[in-house]
Amino acid sequence: GPDDSYFVWKKNGQKMKACITEQSHMLFDGRMHVLSWVKDSVSKNTEYKCSFISKVGNTTSEVLITVEDKDSAGQDGWTKEFDTWRSAISEHDKMMQKWRKAW
Repeated sequence: GPDDSYFVWKKNGQKMKACITEQSHMLFDGRMHVLSWVKDSVSKNTEYKCSFISKVGNTTSEVLITVEDKDSAGQDGWTKEFDTWRSAISEHDKMMQKWRKAW
């Protein structure tokens, strides 16, 4: 990402300021690897939008989190999927920490 790049997170159309984590790491070729995520909890259907903005260009990702009834049969599937995502983010964080130590 360019030096002037930054993230804008929105939850249901409202700009978020809390619960946001960002990491960046300089690559060997001079480019910057950047990552941002939100730790949040929701009790109703919620739309998240993440925009990456810079002088070079902008891009936006969006996702709709659908909340199901706790007694729903899909709860076990959701719990497993959530654990998988949490594990992936944790592994990425560990990898970034190792890179920082190595460089």
